[in-house]
Amino acid sequence: MLNPLNETTFETHIANYLANSDLYNQRSSAQFDIERLCDAEMLELFLRAQPIAWKKLSQHFPGKETETVIREYNKRLDRGESVLNIMRKGFTVSGAKVKFCQFKPVLEGEGTDNYRLYVANNFSVVRQMRYSTGNDKGKELDMCILLNGIPLFTFELKNEGTDQNYTHGIRQYRENRNPENRMLRNCLVHFVMDNQYVFMTTKLKGEKTTFLPFNREEVNPTIEGEYPTAYMWIEILQADSVLDLLANFIKRYEETYEDKETKERKKETVLIFPRYHQLRAVRKLRRLVREEGAGNNYLIQHSAGSGKTKTMAWLAHQLANMTHENGSAIFDSIIMVTDRIVLNRNMAEDVVNFETTAGTVKDIRRSSKTLAKALDGENRIIISTVQKFAYALDHLKHEKSKKYAVIIDEAHTAVGNEAAKDLVKALSTEKDLEAIGGYDPEEYESPLDALMAQRQVYRKMMKHISNFAFTATPKDKTFALYGKDGKEAHDLYSMKQAIDEKFILDVTQNYVSYKTMFELIAKDPTKDANEQFEKKKALKVIATKLGQDKYIKLRKASMMVDQFMKFTINKINHQAKAMVVCDSRQAAADYKQIIDRIILDEYNGSIKTLVAFSGEVTDSNGRKCTEANLNDDGVTDNAIAEKFKDNDYKFLIVAEKFQTGFDQKLLHTMFVDRSLGGIQCIQTLSRLNRTYWPYKEDTLVVDFRNDADSVKKAFNQYYTVTSLTGSVDTQRVYTLKEDVERWNIFSEEEVNDVCQRMIDQETVSGIPSLLLNIVNERVLPLSDEEKDAYRKLVNRFVRQYGFLAQIMEFTDPDLEKFYVFCKVFYKYLPYTKETLPMELVDMIDLDKLRIQLSFEGSIELEDEPTELKASRIGEVGQKKEDEKRTVAELLDMVNSPFADILNENDKIIKQIWDDLLKDPEVIDAARAGNSYDVMINICKQKFDETIVNQIDKYLNFREILDKEKGFALTLIGKFVEALVMQANATSSLVYDEAVLKDKIAEAMAEEFEGVCQKMRSLPEIVDYLFFILNTSSLPKLDGIDTLLREALNNIYTNPNITPVVKYAFFNSLVQKFEAFLKKLYYLINDEEINGRDGKDASLSDAVHAFKCLWDLKYAKDEDSKKFEAYLQKVRDWRNEEAHNAPDKNDSDIAVAIKVVVAMYLYVTAYSITDLEMAGF
Repeated sequence: MLNPLNETTFETHIANYLANSDLYNQRSSAQFDIERLCDAEMLELFLRAQPIAWKKLSQHFPGKETETVIREYNKRLDRGESVLNIMRKGFTVSGAKVKFCQFKPVLEGEGTDNYRLYVANNFSVVRQMRYSTGNDKGKELDMCILLNGIPLFTFELKNEGTDQNYTHGIRQYRENRNPENRMLRNCLVHFVMDNQYVFMTTKLKGEKTTFLPFNREEVNPTIEGEYPTAYMWIEILQADSVLDLLANFIKRYEETYEDKETKERKKETVLIFPRYHQLRAVRKLRRLVREEGAGNNYLIQHSAGSGKTKTMAWLAHQLANMTHENGSAIFDSIIMVTDRIVLNRNMAEDVVNFETTAGTVKDIRRSSKTLAKALDGENRIIISTVQKFAYALDHLKHEKSKKYAVIIDEAHTAVGNEAAKDLVKALSTEKDLEAIGGYDPEEYESPLDALMAQRQVYRKMMKHISNFAFTATPKDKTFALYGKDGKEAHDLYSMKQAIDEKFILDVTQNYVSYKTMFELIAKDPTKDANEQFEKKKALKVIATKLGQDKYIKLRKASMMVDQFMKFTINKINHQAKAMVVCDSRQAAADYKQIIDRIILDEYNGSIKTLVAFSGEVTDSNGRKCTEANLNDDGVTDNAIAEKFKDNDYKFLIVAEKFQTGFDQKLLHTMFVDRSLGGIQCIQTLSRLNRTYWPYKEDTLVVDFRNDADSVKKAFNQYYTVTSLTGSVDTQRVYTLKEDVERWNIFSEEEVNDVCQRMIDQETVSGIPSLLLNIVNERVLPLSDEEKDAYRKLVNRFVRQYGFLAQIMEFTDPDLEKFYVFCKVFYKYLPYTKETLPMELVDMIDLDKLRIQLSFEGSIELEDEPTELKASRIGEVGQKKEDEKRTVAELLDMVNSPFADILNENDKIIKQIWDDLLKDPEVIDAARAGNSYDVMINICKQKFDETIVNQIDKYLNFREILDKEKGFALTLIGKFVEALVMQANATSSLVYDEAVLKDKIAEAMAEEFEGVCQKMRSLPEIVDYLFFILNTSSLPKLDGIDTLLREALNNIYTNPNITPVVKYAFFNSLVQKFEAFLKKLYYLINDEEINGRDGKDASLSDAVHAFKCLWDLKYAKDEDSKKFEAYLQKVRDWRNEEAHNAPDKNDSDIAVAIKVVVAMYLYVTAYSITDLEMAGF
């Protein structure tokens, strides 16, 4: 009797099953020629099945036909050609076109030549396959699959009955299989399989070999009468399946990467084999499309980090090749959309890499005109952002009706209400509308009603468009729109399975949360005793104050840096990186600067940081901040992601950027300082879940805002199986409409009037006046509470209608007209902005603070299916009267949670700060002009004395300072800055421009001898410098004038200026050089400098705008080389490269000031003629 738990029995069972399958046979290892890497007998059988090719081979190589082909086959392998390419394309030998396999003809019957060649394929299963004649001669693989004598797949088989499992097979490949062996190197995939699990790899790298799971579920389900892994031989290894893998799934292409040692860009060949869930999803969708045709929706729920982008790429190429029985394409074009350009770039790279026919893929990320051209043309796969379709509408010809497959990435957010309509409209013609049925323009009372009904139809499912929606976190609306029967995903790869298979890491396993405990006090309790504030508004002001408090940010930043430098930095083979997630753009700008300061002061600037947020924001110090002026080299947008790959950059600080779709495998630690809920929590924390074998073993989340329970609740929703219960009642749209109508603010006639005007170019301009009259006469007289309630009702109708209209099975032009009117009308409704009692900020102070650990450990997720409930339309809440509270009562409310926890040892340094700023010894030291380093030492000494003298009060604070050196140094630095500002504020300096000009000319005379020989005299150059500062241009550019005049006046005419103050003014000159160049350019050209790729101009752009500065790059004479070096110094200082910054002693600062002032004068000197020609 055979033992099923015996390895030999397992191997025999698989081999016998395959040998009895279609197109299979069983061969022995002795029949395989290791040197020539083929089974010559099987290959010759297939060659002879090609009569034309065989005849030509016989003419040229009689008796040596097979040998000749084998020789050419081996030559090609030795030149680096892949077995995959040879299988797909074959090659030509002396005019004979030789095939190595024949894929199954989709449209050809049994009597055709291609079908006869297809059934001539010989699949061979070989047991105990010998594969080497070298040092490892005699070693055997448990099993190998050959196609027409060519080896494709290798196997190591293990059986738990012999105390061996897949881990032993993986170890065999890593330790006992030479990755340079010719056969192993050329085979396409290597499998390890036991009774329970399957793993695979496409490239052997010895100990560094990465094996990926290839399992149906996290634990393969049992199969009656078979092993749980029987799907491999019953399904995957069947002849048609292997041919499908070769033709459509296995991909080989080159990827570019940066060599970490040389920093050079290099290329490596990558072979991609699908994971089981990817293969299953694409094959399932192909089958459904073949059965159902175009005009259906499909939802694919695959966990974050599970390779959705590659699944979409496989699907796109295969949908593009699908045909009807008559040979016509099922889809004319495949449209791939996402809502973010960064994600769009990732998608485009994978789709282009999978391209086998040049020109198949059209990547459109920028121009809507290009998108329109692609849609009107014959492009098979088009990649774009969803926003482009609205702008492309005006450029489309709509000449030809086509069928489309739309693949949607991040489907829970990518296609919103209006975006869905614009997408359908862009892909539809009048003929497509007619095909829907239920829409006949003649049925409606007026052309306007017919048009509204047409808009309504555009929101529905169209018979010529199929949607394939991909997401890890579908919302209720996602299920309703795309799900199977509106309830569940068509294919699911759960977060639990991905974690169990170790394809992604579980980011909830190492979770640490801190609670910020505080005590606020009233500054003047007696004076403010009777002052009262509305409770909710006051609490909002207090929360904002705490969120913006620099001291709290400093404490948290110090904890982040210390955590990273003492723990994270050693992770992932010393390559680990961290992300800081902020609640606002201002917080991101602040954290960037605080963290940089701590790294510089405590860790000698040994690591670098990057920040990502959109637009411009003012930081807590009043400085205008952008990505460009905070990041090295002015990098922005996706260039940040590229720069973050460099080993020096360890922190990425973000606000509403890179929290979804960002894939950086070296991210290990995330510091969270914002509230996260639901899908946003999963998407954000999942940035950590990418694996990096064998070095990335875990992750860490340090959370300052959320708690373990809220994170658990968010992740549980999508941990296993998610489905939608209940139904969406589209009739509710009438209830929503009636709720707005009850207010009797506008009439049906006014709705019709607005809609009619919107389709008429001559009357559309009258809409604003019409709507404003309605607002002024009927809305403004309402109370603020009524305005707010009405505005919310209108907004609710607009939002819900956009969704419900996509699933309504009827048309009602009155609804669409009402929607069109409300959508425009809403923009004119007065927004009753909350007036917050900001004066409260000046009445309170932070007195105590403790950031205390509240949870550390693993969050246990629940292995249970979860349900989402179909969206219900809720009532707009009525605004309740806000209670009034005194300052004392408000402080009791916010302090009460921590009343029994905090004590005097939690006092913060506000009192120490105040004492230092009043200390006469410290003030005299600041006024005496001591150096920065001397001032640091004086403040540190005074600081320590205060704490020692009151150690009972500041015990906890002392412990923090001892433990977090970076925090201590940064805090002292803040003291020095405050003292400098105070000392500077006590002095007033007369501004005499004539005197100032003379001083500058005198100081810079030696520097400009060479320039003045070629250009104007130095006094004239100085005159023009101040002419520029005194001439109006644009308000945003003229803001530098006063600052630069003040800085120059203090530097050159203030006899009492201290080194610390002088250093501050030097920094001001460096920071304002970019704005000065922009102003000068505007005065000359009457236009602003254009930035690259539509972004705001950077310092680099400004330098490029001036030929005199750009030419310095090619300087030959010594004078020009001097200014070229000066310009580089200014750029380095401007980019905050700490190692290039001058020391803070007087002589170094003086030299640095001369360098930066020289560059102001140099560009002025070479621009005087241009200014004169511009009429100045």
